[in-house]
Amino acid sequence: MGVRALSGRTGTTLLMNLLGTSPEIAFDRRYPAEYRVASYLARTATGMTEPFDDQRHQGVTDFFFGGEPSWGPMPFTSDALDVIAWRPHLLAAMWASASDVMLAGRPEARWYAEKLAVDEAVLRGAGIEVLRIDLVRDPRDVLASRRAFRVGGTEHWALDARAVAQELQARADALDADPGEIRLRYEDLAGDPAGTARTLAARLGVTLDPAGIDRPAHHVTTPTVVASIGRWRTDLTPAEAQALEPLASRLGYT
Repeated sequence: MGVRALSGRTGTTLLMNLLGTSPEIAFDRRYPAEYRVASYLARTATGMTEPFDDQRHQGVTDFFFGGEPSWGPMPFTSDALDVIAWRPHLLAAMWASASDVMLAGRPEARWYAEKLAVDEAVLRGAGIEVLRIDLVRDPRDVLASRRAFRVGGTEHWALDARAVAQELQARADALDADPGEIRLRYEDLAGDPAGTARTLAARLGVTLDPAGIDRPAHHVTTPTVVASIGRWRTDLTPAEAQALEPLASRLGYT
């Protein structure tokens, strides 16, 4: 299954921690649950099957007989192999072998989960079954949480209310245009983890233990999960809240 979110600070790590309480769901439990096997293989298959360009890629002589070969596509244009047509077959084969190895170590696993870093259409095009969970949150709280969570890797985040509104509007459009099988609100996940666990467990056919959720101290920005809901009322100015209100209303927040 794949998790896609409205943006960063939407609760993907909390959701992955809940999914991680099931022995029937395989993925790397290490914080911040961003070790993406399926996305890596999809990117690798795409890179390996990029059409060869002698102006940008290492050529056949250098690749086979020169120094260290560089990662990338085959170092020549093949008349025998259509690399674009090969791409989904390559991805399917890599995923099948990765699945076999994961199942050898975790034979009880029924699902593999990750925060998707690629369009799942690439995976589905290779015949890989994907169930996508779309995670949304009040965009006003997204901005408040972004401002409070300033660590490495977040430098690209927009922190101006109008810029965030524009960014998240585009993300909401994309989620609405291609909805996942499950849409989950951060507020339900954080406010009622037991109820969310029951809903997801029934849908996935697994056992989940909300009592086993771990909240890494360096990831959270409020003393409790519940305190993270509605924080915009004190953290944002009235003008900032107003700039994000139309999108919040569209997503069902008042």
